[in-house]
Amino acid sequence: MILFSRQLGIGMAQEKSSSFLHSKSPTYSQEGKISIRGIVLNEKGEPIEFANVALLKTDSTFVEGKCTKANGTFLFDNVTPCKYLLQMSYVGYHTACISCDPKTAIRQVLTPESIALNEATVTARRPVYKLQNGILETNVSQSLLSTLSNACEVLKQIPGIRLTEDGYTVFGKGTPVIYVNNRRLQDLSELDRLSADNIKKIELINNPGAEYDANVKAVIRIYTLSKDEGVSTTLNAGIIEGRRTTHYEQINVNYNKGGLLLSGMLYYNHNASKHSQNTQYEVPSSSTLWLINSNSRFSGNGQLFGGNFSAAYDFNPKHSIGLSYEYFRTPEFHYNCLTNYTVKANNVPNDRTNYLSKDLQQSNDHRLNFYYQGSIGELHLDFTADIVKGDSHDRQDAEEISQTEGVRRINTFTRAYNDLYAAKLILTYPLWKGTLKGGTDYSFIRRKDKFDNPQETLPITDSRIDEKKFASFAEYVHSFGKISTKAGLRFEHTSSPYWEKGAYVPEQSRTYNNWCPNLSVDFPIGNAKTSLSYTVKTNRPSFQLLRSSVSYNNRFIYEAGNPLLTPETNHDLQFSTLYRWIQLSLSYQYTGNAIEFMAKGYESNPDVAVFTFGNFRKSERLNASLTLSPPIGNWKPELGVYFTQPFFKVNSLSGTKDMNRGNLYITWNNTFQLPREVILSINADYQNEGNAETSLQLSCWGMDLGLRKSFLNKRLSVNIDCSDLWNTRRNSFMLFGEKLTYTKWNRPDSRKISLKISYRINGSTKSYKGTHVSEEDLQRL
Repeated sequence: MILFSRQLGIGMAQEKSSSFLHSKSPTYSQEGKISIRGIVLNEKGEPIEFANVALLKTDSTFVEGKCTKANGTFLFDNVTPCKYLLQMSYVGYHTACISCDPKTAIRQVLTPESIALNEATVTARRPVYKLQNGILETNVSQSLLSTLSNACEVLKQIPGIRLTEDGYTVFGKGTPVIYVNNRRLQDLSELDRLSADNIKKIELINNPGAEYDANVKAVIRIYTLSKDEGVSTTLNAGIIEGRRTTHYEQINVNYNKGGLLLSGMLYYNHNASKHSQNTQYEVPSSSTLWLINSNSRFSGNGQLFGGNFSAAYDFNPKHSIGLSYEYFRTPEFHYNCLTNYTVKANNVPNDRTNYLSKDLQQSNDHRLNFYYQGSIGELHLDFTADIVKGDSHDRQDAEEISQTEGVRRINTFTRAYNDLYAAKLILTYPLWKGTLKGGTDYSFIRRKDKFDNPQETLPITDSRIDEKKFASFAEYVHSFGKISTKAGLRFEHTSSPYWEKGAYVPEQSRTYNNWCPNLSVDFPIGNAKTSLSYTVKTNRPSFQLLRSSVSYNNRFIYEAGNPLLTPETNHDLQFSTLYRWIQLSLSYQYTGNAIEFMAKGYESNPDVAVFTFGNFRKSERLNASLTLSPPIGNWKPELGVYFTQPFFKVNSLSGTKDMNRGNLYITWNNTFQLPREVILSINADYQNEGNAETSLQLSCWGMDLGLRKSFLNKRLSVNIDCSDLWNTRRNSFMLFGEKLTYTKWNRPDSRKISLKISYRINGSTKSYKGTHVSEEDLQRL
């Protein structure tokens, strides 16, 4: 149901709710039973979505509870005729309790409650968390989270979500797929350009069901607010000062009239960075143990720009279509590395080497999306189609000057081409007081990788993969009183033939048939909402990991893909509970045929170790998390404690090594609502030293500060943020392999101060509702 939830404008929602209320009442749904219906509105006469409505007997005994729909309506079906009370509540509004006459439809207006803050009077606001069907929902618009600068800052405040150098991760799950209004996010920088006060709610799905691709372990869905019709324009700009200066500019224009929605966005980003690191390698050969210490300095500088345009039309509340086009381009991004090496052979000084690498990266990406959403009676259809075409080019010019080996020059040229065609159909139908959802999807991907090295120090490759995937799924949701259950099953058939220089390679071609079940049960324990779920997922390696090309780091270290990788299978059992401002989660994960880092010898040179990935028999984890977020006046504190106990073995230089040291991660976020609508945030985090499969993560900590204020009746917002105030987020680690022990002491460009400005002309409008067919395939590209 979430996938195709409709984001209707206020006018359309009111029209629909009006027809709802004017239907005859009471409605006799079964012999001797009636239906009670109504609508909940705010002080402006606008429908309130997700208001809590409780049906009570006259002695206040609880009978049944509902949440209002997007149009503000609610319905209690198959109710025994008698007199009832209705209690209606919503965050920031006074609770209303009225007598209910089953012969009359209910129309209730809630009035806002206010609290005084010195010189200002503000509406009561606090985060609202709701746990339902394994989905943690955060109500952003009715909390202090809406005062943050952008979606990036909001996500960092949600329990279980963490921002790292590689992007967002969900505790215990890994990298999530992120949607904004059912549109899959391709560029994470878009979150910097999405204003927090334009976000309605965020859903975190820790165990995605059968409708999602088999390797999607977590999903984040961001829904924006819908407001009045007309034209709206938003201008965003920001400057981030670290060791170098980055800036971005963006314009959004939307037009919404009747059922027509036109929207467009253009952005430009100039990105610059500078960081350094110290590394140590231990590389054994037949008779020598090489010990290499290095000091490296990295710098990046380049431009990124792009945009999108979409058109959508709602014929009526039951039928809508849409088309969107997105384009992203990196005309040039320069990445340079200067490294000094000292080399010891069997602990005796052997060599000193200077290494300079200059890298030029370029890319283009075109994405076309079409959708249709409609209803025929009680059957709902959601059809989506995607066409994606992209290419990337990477040129590396490296020079290595060694006291013992002389001068070596390495020039490499890497080109990748992607083509994707995909379609997906989802059908939803109410069945036996529940909801049955089923569907099918098909995708075809052609991936070409070409690698050239004129000196022939590295092997020249020219590979092609034509991957076809067919999937079908079914999922059923049913409630038994206060207990809600969901069960689903997904089947995927994948064929992936592999060619090298035009010749078919059967050893590297694959065919897979995967069955992925999921089951969840939601039930109350006292006043706590509780969820128990089990899912099976299959994770296929990305095309980057499957590449046959080899990259040159230095004369001791190469990096390569592994075309022989096979998918891993993940079993996930999770228990979650939510009581007021306390959240607790426990989970056990078993991964068979786990894909992890490994270091192996290079066949052509025994003194060289190759960074790559391989399949391991299994990996196990126990996860536990606890989040406390009590509302204390105008102070919003949130304490998060996350612990992972891994169980993993790796072959290292010293033999089999147990990687079982637990990981502890603690966050302490604080938001203060000061007079004159000034918002102050102080956040800190700590990570202890612990294992993650083949690595040992070293301890680190950090602190962030932020100050925000709005002007011109909230049309202009200004945000000043300082990240990693004490420059202590080093994210250093060790990697262990049978051919290598690698240690990196990182000094990232993490201490930054930023100024972000957003100016809005008119209000925001409803958004494009299309979604991409295959989350997994787009992520693997």
